[in-house]
Amino acid sequence: MLSHLRPRTLRWRVYLLVWALLVLVLVTAAAATLTWLHASDIGAHVRTVFRPAQQSVAELGKSYVDMESGERGFLLTRDESFLQPYVDGQADAARQTQELRRLLTEDPVSLGMLDGVDAAFSRWQSGSAMPEIASARAGGSGATVADLATSKETFDVLRTRTTELQGRISDLTAVGLESATSAQATARTVTITCALVALVLGAATILILRRSLALPLTRLVGQVRRVADGELGARVDPAGPDEVAEVGRAVETMRARTLAEIELTAQKSQQLARLEETDRIARELGDTVIKRLFAIGLNLQSGAARHPGARVLLTRTIADLDQAINRLRGALYGQIVVTESLGIAVQNLVDDLENGLGVVPELVLTGDLDHDLPEWLAVEVPGVLGDALRAVGSANSGGPVEIALSRDDFQVRLRVRAPAHGGGPDQRLVAELLERALLHGGGSEVGHEEERVVIQWWVPV
Repeated sequence: MLSHLRPRTLRWRVYLLVWALLVLVLVTAAAATLTWLHASDIGAHVRTVFRPAQQSVAELGKSYVDMESGERGFLLTRDESFLQPYVDGQADAARQTQELRRLLTEDPVSLGMLDGVDAAFSRWQSGSAMPEIASARAGGSGATVADLATSKETFDVLRTRTTELQGRISDLTAVGLESATSAQATARTVTITCALVALVLGAATILILRRSLALPLTRLVGQVRRVADGELGARVDPAGPDEVAEVGRAVETMRARTLAEIELTAQKSQQLARLEETDRIARELGDTVIKRLFAIGLNLQSGAARHPGARVLLTRTIADLDQAINRLRGALYGQIVVTESLGIAVQNLVDDLENGLGVVPELVLTGDLDHDLPEWLAVEVPGVLGDALRAVGSANSGGPVEIALSRDDFQVRLRVRAPAHGGGPDQRLVAELLERALLHGGGSEVGHEEERVVIQWWVPV
C-alpha cells in the first residue's frame, strides 16, 4: 500500500528532499533560537535580579551588624559618636530593604522571608537597642547581663533570618545559573542533533538520487548504447522515475519500429528476389506452356464455331482454360489472381448460352455484384447457373428463361425460372445444387409457378 504513496517522478522526489532539508533548517533555527533566548532570559534575570539581590542582602546584613556594633560601643563609652554607625546602618538597612522588595516582587517566598527579617529587626530595635540607648542617655547604670543576653538573642534571630534570606537568594541564583547552563547545553544538543539529522538526510538524498537517477540512467544508457551498436534484439527496459522511464519507452518504441522496418525491408528484398526469379521462369515458359495453352484455346474457339451443337461445352472449356492461364500467370509473377466480377461472369455465361438455347434469356442483376465478394463466387455461381439450366432442360424446351441474380447485406441469391417439361427437373443435378449450397452454408429449393419450374440457390456473404 505504501508503494502507491511514493512519488514516481524524479522531480517530486527532489522536491521532497529539498523541502525536508528546508524544514530541518527551520526547525533547527527555531529550536536553537528559542533555547538561546531562554538561556539569555535566565542569564538576564540572574544579572538584573538575583545578583543585585545578593549584594543588597549582604549590605543589609552588614548594616545590621554596624547598627549592633555602634549600639554596643555607645553603651560602653556613652560617646554619641559611637552611635553614628547605628544611624548610618539604620538608613542603609531601610534603603536595602526597599531595594530587595523591588527586586523580589515576583518571588513570594523571598518576600515572606524578607518580611520575617524586617519583623526580627523591628523586635531587636524596639525591644533592645532603642531602650538600651535611651537608658544610657538618661544616665542609667546601663544594661544588665540579662538585658544584654536578651538583646544578643534577639539580634541572633535577626542575623539568622538575614542569613536564611541570603541563602535563599544564593540558591535562586545557583538555580538560575544552572538553568541557563542547561538551556545552553540543550541548544547545543539540538543544534548537534539537527546537524546529524541533516547529515543523515544528505546521505539519504545521495542514496535516493543514486537509486532513482544514477542507476536507472546508467542502465538506460548502457541499453541504448547496445542498441546503437547494432544489438537491435536487446530490449530497452523503461524502469526508474517517470522521466527516465519515458525516455526508455521512447527508445524501445524506436527500436521496435526499426526492427519492423528492417523486417519489412527484408520481406521486400525477398519478394523482389522472388519476382526476379519468377520473371526468369516466366521468360522460359512464355514461349512454351502459356503460348501452347493460348493455341489450344484458339483451336477450341474454332471448333465451337464449326460445331454449334458443342458450342456450350466448348465455351465452358475455353473459359476454364482462360482461368487456368490467369492462375498460371499469377503463380509465376507472385500476384493475386485477378478474376472477373460476379456480375460480369454471369453476363458472359448468359451471352455464351444464347447461341445454345436459341432464345435470349432475361437476366436481372440486383445489388453490388462487383465488390467485396469472395473470389470463389465468381467461379461457383456461373457453374451453378449452368447446372440449374441443365436441370430444368432449358436447352431442349426452347421457351423463355428468366435468370435473376441478387445480393443484399447477408446473401447472394440465384433464381432460375424456365418452362417445365414432362420429366421434371433432373433430380441428380438438383441434389448436386443443394450439396454445393450446403458446402458454403447456404441452401437450394425447387418450386413451380404457372407451369414453370423455379430453382432458387443462395449462399451467405
